[in-house]
Amino acid sequence: MLLPVVEQAGLEEVVALAERGLVGGVVIIGKPDEGITDAIAALQASSITGRLVIAVDEEGGSVQRLDGLLGRLPSAYGLTELEPRQVRVVIADRAAAMADLGFTVNLAPVLDVGAGPGIGSRSFGDEPNVVVTYGRAFADGVLAGGLVPVAKHFPGHGRASADSHLDLPTTPPFEDLSGFDLLPWRGLTEGTAVMVGHLDVPGLTNGMPASLSPEAIDGLLRTELGFDGVVFTDDLAMGAIEEVTTLPKAAVLALVAGADLLITGGVDDVIPAAWEIVMALDDRSLDEARLNEAVGRAFALRGVDPCTLVS
Repeated sequence: MLLPVVEQAGLEEVVALAERGLVGGVVIIGKPDEGITDAIAALQASSITGRLVIAVDEEGGSVQRLDGLLGRLPSAYGLTELEPRQVRVVIADRAAAMADLGFTVNLAPVLDVGAGPGIGSRSFGDEPNVVVTYGRAFADGVLAGGLVPVAKHFPGHGRASADSHLDLPTTPPFEDLSGFDLLPWRGLTEGTAVMVGHLDVPGLTNGMPASLSPEAIDGLLRTELGFDGVVFTDDLAMGAIEEVTTLPKAAVLALVAGADLLITGGVDDVIPAAWEIVMALDDRSLDEARLNEAVGRAFALRGVDPCTLVS
């Protein structure tokens, strides 16, 4: 379930973890070069738990990693100059090219309504219906190209007060989200995963980030909105998390809250997070059934039958 964040050169370090079954994949940042396909293949070959998640933020605009290999992609806001059907084609072509490089997951589209701190042109706009229409077209394109799309940042970063890379943002009160920020999260395209943001939602999360909040994930996302797919956390090494807890403890809190795949900072954060999870099982602050549920969803997303791993 643990996904360290690495640049291409760091993939060799992840091999040692994959050989021990300690990661579910990676999130690749930086600017990969032509050697990325071989590096990903070597990592996949090293995994003792089957095919890994190979994820990347390829939103377009200011957040894209593969422009050096695949050319520039317009921002989400820039894509609204096209018809939705055209966006689907553009993104399907991009996703197919990403799949050829070895990627399996695109950490996009952004479904935030608004251009608050840390978002800007990453959003499709200030109107919920526009975000719904273009967000679905983007997700459909990712799926058509053979990758898993991950919609972000639930329950909505567009009107939050700060950039969660730096601080814990506060959103408008929960009662104000329902008819606005939450609209894109209703009826997501089948096969789309969700990334939960580090967002304090007054009236919902009680001062905690949504990514660590059972009320946000298990309550709002899964029970009220009926989402039964895979839930990612945003990177647990971000400043918003540092304000409330340490990364290893955040990994346990995220699992308890209902998350399945945890983006866990750098390679050095993996083993501390794993030990924290083991200790939480021992002291029963993490239920084994909840852990098994998360592992099951992670394997399903990876296309791995865990029965084949038993010798």
